[in-house]
Amino acid sequence: MELLYDRYKKYIYTIAYHYTGNKEDALDLTQEVFLSIFRSLDRFDDSFSMLPWIKRITVNKCLNYLRDKKDILSLNQTNESGQEIQELLPSSNQTEEATLYLDTKETLTKAIHALPAEERMALILRHMKGMKYEEIAKIMGVPLGTVKTYLHRGRKSLKTSLSKDGLWER
Repeated sequence: MELLYDRYKKYIYTIAYHYTGNKEDALDLTQEVFLSIFRSLDRFDDSFSMLPWIKRITVNKCLNYLRDKKDILSLNQTNESGQEIQELLPSSNQTEEATLYLDTKETLTKAIHALPAEERMALILRHMKGMKYEEIAKIMGVPLGTVKTYLHRGRKSLKTSLSKDGLWER
């Protein structure tokens, strides 16, 4: 349970924070999510990935929080131009996807910046600039085999780092 908590606490908190907009409510929701996870862990099917299951529990808790919050405006109210408020809001799926995208992007950026300079350069040139191995070798001034080694080590380090943050399932 402790391993599960350490692995997914940041992921769950980030989603909860983006739904609630404040630290205290996000922490409360994070705690509720983990209670739900621990209570229903025996019903989880090990043949599936855990991340989507945890994501669904988290989003459901957040949506319940928003629904139960009494001081929100009615989404059926209209604004000055006559549009209903609900028409102006993105759907929860879009919001969730955008939040997860930004969190994943930030985590990936940090992991890339933590790589040794040669590995970082090789990965950026290959995966962000779309260069061929030979072009990378020429730019970096190293043999082709060295480029392949940098890429292999960099990918392996990224996978390890992203696994620790709960963004990569082994």
